[in-house]
Amino acid sequence: MNGNSGNQTDWKQHGFRCGLEIHHQIHTEKKLFCHCPAGKYSDHYDAEVLRHMRPTLSELGEYDGTALMEFKTKKEIIYRLNRETVCTYEMDDTPPFLINEEAIDIALTIAQAFNCKIVGELHIIRKQYLDGSIPGGFQRTAIVGVDGEFPLSNGKMIHVIQLGLEEDSCREVSDNGHRIVFMADRLSMPLIEVVTECQMETPEEAQEAAMRISRMLRATQMVRRGAGAGRQDVNVSIEGTTRVEIKGVPAISRIAELTDYEAHRQRGLVALSEELQKRGFTPGEKPGRVVELDLNGLRFNNPDLAAAVQVRDSVRVAVFPDAKGILSWPLYGRRFADDISGQVRVVACLDMLPNLLHTDGPSGGLDEADTAMIEKLTDAGAEDVAVVVWGPEEDTVTATNEIIDRYAQAIAGVPNETRQALNNNWNDFERVLPGPDRMYPDTDSPPHEIAPERVEAAKEKVPVAPWVREEMYREQKLPEDIVDLLPITAYAPLHDKLVSEKTVDPMRSGELLARMMTALQRREYPVEALSLDQLEDLLRAMGAGRVYREGLFDLLQHWVDHPQLSLDEMLEHLEWTRVDDTELTAVVKEAIDLAKGEGPRLPENVFAMAMGHAMDIVRGRVASSVVREKMTEMLGL
Repeated sequence: MNGNSGNQTDWKQHGFRCGLEIHHQIHTEKKLFCHCPAGKYSDHYDAEVLRHMRPTLSELGEYDGTALMEFKTKKEIIYRLNRETVCTYEMDDTPPFLINEEAIDIALTIAQAFNCKIVGELHIIRKQYLDGSIPGGFQRTAIVGVDGEFPLSNGKMIHVIQLGLEEDSCREVSDNGHRIVFMADRLSMPLIEVVTECQMETPEEAQEAAMRISRMLRATQMVRRGAGAGRQDVNVSIEGTTRVEIKGVPAISRIAELTDYEAHRQRGLVALSEELQKRGFTPGEKPGRVVELDLNGLRFNNPDLAAAVQVRDSVRVAVFPDAKGILSWPLYGRRFADDISGQVRVVACLDMLPNLLHTDGPSGGLDEADTAMIEKLTDAGAEDVAVVVWGPEEDTVTATNEIIDRYAQAIAGVPNETRQALNNNWNDFERVLPGPDRMYPDTDSPPHEIAPERVEAAKEKVPVAPWVREEMYREQKLPEDIVDLLPITAYAPLHDKLVSEKTVDPMRSGELLARMMTALQRREYPVEALSLDQLEDLLRAMGAGRVYREGLFDLLQHWVDHPQLSLDEMLEHLEWTRVDDTELTAVVKEAIDLAKGEGPRLPENVFAMAMGHAMDIVRGRVASSVVREKMTEMLGL
């Protein structure tokens, strides 16, 4: 994977463990804690609000590490507001409304789809977020169900720790330096979070588990679709390491490669820790010293440093003893310097890359002359390594502190942190991994009792699990594309009903309900305009020989534009009258004459050309096999 090795790693031997946090917006009319519309996006904004975040003490008098890290970034946060999608609640200027009852009912159904035990009361909790994505600095969330499960294809049962109902965050527009801009239209939209145990033992198991969760969510028909509706957080560790979270994985299809890379990265960091400890460094110490360069009279060959001298930026150097080979240490396609660079980018807001240079070999970006000059200015020894940063003075102070901290973490091993997925399935630093200190009760929201009869009503809406239907459809000998599509559509129960009644052939039903309806939807036809009753009428007409598959797509294209018509009215509108043998004979004769008149190059081409002409006239009203039989007879073949 990732182009770094031609061989698959047996991750079970290396103690690979992965857990998932699957977030998905649910389909409600309103947001979770106010009456603003949900799912209404626009880049238009009527006002901007400026905020700065600061950490607060937890209920136990502790600061969360993530909050402290975000505070060091000194971000200026801009919220863009559209008056149609936000109110004073989103800006934390008024208390929350009562929680959305529609969202609770949906969450109850989804929790039971994963066989979760339902809580007796919802208790709203505040979860701190100081990255600016939520103006109040915290997200409101509640546990709906616990202790669920679902199977993988190998029979392994995956434990669902909990299923939560929570509000979504803002939509990021840009993040440059110390200024980050958000659109608030997505803020407070209801979403559910499915949290699994760290039971997946290979990257492939992790990807399959995420896909199964996603397909179950889609099978309920209660979640939103489209870009940004679903996001995955993936937790990875191997033997001898701690949990690392890959945040906001945009596509489930990338999970196997992303987790494979992260596991390899952790193996590299474990080896790096062993090397540093061999050199005499001990966990807990912070080796390194910082030197601020006097820029007067300095001339660098490196263009970034030359520009820094010209504009009189601050240039600071962190010097590490006995560090040759450490900054250039390989981490499965990247180097340890790249890990450090990511932390500097986020915390010090030095986000123009490269944002650091070093003297540890050619990968450091410095030539021999610049390296010699920096080593002389910092009194670095032959085995020492210097790491150089430049920019505003306050930022270079933060940057060198972060470089020394990250180096100290490398001595201990793999740090607990949240990382962001990159386009090439590598990852980069995002923030310190949050701890329990960021969670505390929401005193603005009362407990919400969940009555048993409400739980039972929600259970009635739980769909047949997609993996169960997949096996049923394979037994019906349906093609794999239909097996994949049909179980997560709203049409699966209709298919099951009519097939069990032997009203329609499974293949014909699957083609219509999975292939054709999906194709129309992808072409942005309003397929939801057709009711299940209308589709049932159409399938029954197919089973009775009134309508044939060759004309179905054309019929559906017209019918979605005239959904007020019944099937009989639609057939009349299209002039799809029954074709008797006399009319069919005339149509086929005309088609043969037309084909011969077009002068085909080969005699055998007449048949194919004539079939095309005939089907253009009787498509959907006569089976193609009947037309082919008549054509063969009249051509004397």
